[in-house]
Amino acid sequence: MNQIISQHGWGLDHSVWDKLKKQFIKNHWIWQDNDRGYFSVSSKRVNWIKDNSEGYLRIAICHSLGIHLINKNILKEATHIVLINSFNNFIPTNNQSKLTLRTLKKMEKKINPSEVNFMLREFINRSFLPNKVDKSLKSIVEMDKGIINTQKLLNDFKKLYLQGQKNNFFSKYTEILFIQSKNDLILKEYASNEFIEMLHKSQFTKPKLVELDREGHLIKNIDIGEIIGNWLKLSNYG
Repeated sequence: MNQIISQHGWGLDHSVWDKLKKQFIKNHWIWQDNDRGYFSVSSKRVNWIKDNSEGYLRIAICHSLGIHLINKNILKEATHIVLINSFNNFIPTNNQSKLTLRTLKKMEKKINPSEVNFMLREFINRSFLPNKVDKSLKSIVEMDKGIINTQKLLNDFKKLYLQGQKNNFFSKYTEILFIQSKNDLILKEYASNEFIEMLHKSQFTKPKLVELDREGHLIKNIDIGEIIGNWLKLSNYG
């Protein structure tokens, strides 16, 4: 059986995958979501379903900080990985690091019960620019701050400060698709470019890069399922 495990990024939940999930489930894929439990649901961790049959695919799909949130064994055991606006180091190693740190510190101070709702709304709106917020995430944008787990948000936010991490996420034989938005206002282009360069050096097969114009940190107007299907040369996603 072909399987997919997804991992959303910071400040989001599994609903970010709703459209894509329906496409693959319709075509008989097994889809499971990891969820960090920032909102009304408790955290949910899944794993690959054991299957000794040969020729089936195990695809991990991660957005942004997602590769730093997901169980590392899931990534190691994946046959294919889809990275969407992902990074190894969020903070640059160049002279822009002080500016990035100041921005992060300002956001971090707002991760408290009285300000977190407005901060998340602002973050999601900016993540979709230059497009409008997708209706599937309206529930987060309009969420009552009383059910937001600020401590979990804060704990995961601090992972953005990590620097100098080695790329030991994946097996060197794993096939990788890297989807990069060219209008991303959250993740600086040098951060994703640095990660792409690292993957070129570490992977046996060079990652496939797909660049998207007029899309932001969260992708709205592009059929990601079609991109994945074309990459894998699948008919109706398998």
